[in-house]
Amino acid sequence: MLIVGLALAPLALASIIQAIMNFDAYQRQTDRILVQTALYAAYNEQSTFNRAEQILRSLAGKPEQTASPQSCRVALSDALVGAAPIVNLTRVDDGGRVICMGAAAPPKPHFATMRWWPALRKADNIVIGSQFVSPIVNRPILPIAYPIRGGNGGFAGAISASVDLQWLESAPQIAGLPDGALSLILDPAGHVIASNRAISEATGASLAQHANRAHQRVFTAAADDHERWRWVAEPIGISNKFVAIGIPEPRLFATLRGYLLADVVLTLLIVLATCAAIWLGAEWLVVRWTIYLKRVAVAYGRNHFGLSLDDMNQAPEEFLVLGHEMKRMANAIQERDRTLNEALKKQSAMTREIHHRVKNNLQIVSSLINIYAQSVASPLAKSVLRQITARVDALTLIQRLIEDNESDPTIDVKTLLEQFADEVRSLAAEHGQRIAVKLEVERRHLQPDIATPIILFATEALSFDVFAARHEARRRDVLLAFSGDETGYSLVIEDRCPGTLPVGMPDPDRIMRSLAEQLRGRYGAEQLDGGGCRILLRIPLGDVLEQHEQATPGDNVYALDVSRSNHG
Repeated sequence: MLIVGLALAPLALASIIQAIMNFDAYQRQTDRILVQTALYAAYNEQSTFNRAEQILRSLAGKPEQTASPQSCRVALSDALVGAAPIVNLTRVDDGGRVICMGAAAPPKPHFATMRWWPALRKADNIVIGSQFVSPIVNRPILPIAYPIRGGNGGFAGAISASVDLQWLESAPQIAGLPDGALSLILDPAGHVIASNRAISEATGASLAQHANRAHQRVFTAAADDHERWRWVAEPIGISNKFVAIGIPEPRLFATLRGYLLADVVLTLLIVLATCAAIWLGAEWLVVRWTIYLKRVAVAYGRNHFGLSLDDMNQAPEEFLVLGHEMKRMANAIQERDRTLNEALKKQSAMTREIHHRVKNNLQIVSSLINIYAQSVASPLAKSVLRQITARVDALTLIQRLIEDNESDPTIDVKTLLEQFADEVRSLAAEHGQRIAVKLEVERRHLQPDIATPIILFATEALSFDVFAARHEARRRDVLLAFSGDETGYSLVIEDRCPGTLPVGMPDPDRIMRSLAEQLRGRYGAEQLDGGGCRILLRIPLGDVLEQHEQATPGDNVYALDVSRSNHG
């Protein structure tokens, strides 16, 4: 899904950037239209003001205005002909009272009550007053007045021209603005001279503040309704007045913002829909069948080969083929396991049969030797035959333990030495001796190729004195110990009775040396204080075994104590 998202991101980003650029272009185009409209309005109104000023200056120099009211009215009426958008001309005296009008119709306003009258009395040029609804022409007008000075330069009245605001606002650009647009004429202080809709003084002051900034021809400011308005302000000719035109931004850009939002949202929806479609398709066509095959593989791994694949009939062809191959492999594994189990059963049966026959053969050999020994008259030969029987019985003991513990090919040394001690006691009792065997054996499991030389070594050591021809009976206390650590194993045979262990005897020494070499170990013997002897067999393991392999061949006497005599 991340890869899909990254692949679609450039297209989505390009679409969003294009929508933003279109919106920005439309906004610039709209601002350009507003500026052109304001420029046209400013030019149109400046032309109107210039024409009104020319008419007022021309009338101010005519003596007919002061001759009589009738001649004054005729002169003003004649001046109104073709003077649109000026709808009325008025001559007032220095007190603000109307002397005559070009479009005479009562009631006559008193100009001294106008807010701009004090400024007119001090002015030397035309003064633009504030708009009001004229009761004479019954429409909103904008008064433009020109002061008249007497011979002494004092204020002698004024001539006022009433400009029709509806005519000014009927220009194509102004009339083509959306409904609700505002068209204003402001002075630098923010006073509204004329507007198509009443606004507050605070709004006018805010617009004048923006209009006085030359670098902000188009700006955004709030109106009385607290909405954001798009404004453009242009100065009227060389005067200090401004024309301001404003349109609510929501109305101006609502449609385009809707298009922009639609482009962005639609692009995001397309990306999301694509990702959702890919996710659903992958989930429906790939993921769920992959999970199903994973569960099948886990079941097969736990030997549940009877699991069927009927649920995969609706899977795509590739997964169906893969499922059938897994089922075929499971059947092959099941058949192989069955074959292996049968082979193992056969092998186990054959192994048991071999062990049983070997044990029986050893027992037969032991019996034959015993039978032959009974017919031998020589005590020495009889002793030798009995020693051979003891060794065969030791091998029979090993074979019996292997047969009893078929599942584990190792031999428990503790069990082995316990049964060996019992056989030694029985053998000694048959020959008129008493042997008390004390065992100190750790429970260790050894391979038969290690356990067999160990038990033969112990047999050679303990059975030597049993078969010697003696007339007196004696008691022997024997210690038989076995232990092990990370370096190897140790077998200790200790007998306090003097002369009972084969120390220094050539034939037993040669046999025990050979058994030690078979184990790649060493053995040693030492005399005990007060008589008796101790024999130690050391069997190394691991790195210790490598060190012993580097020793001199035949040097297998393990030194127990260098301060005592060693025998080899």
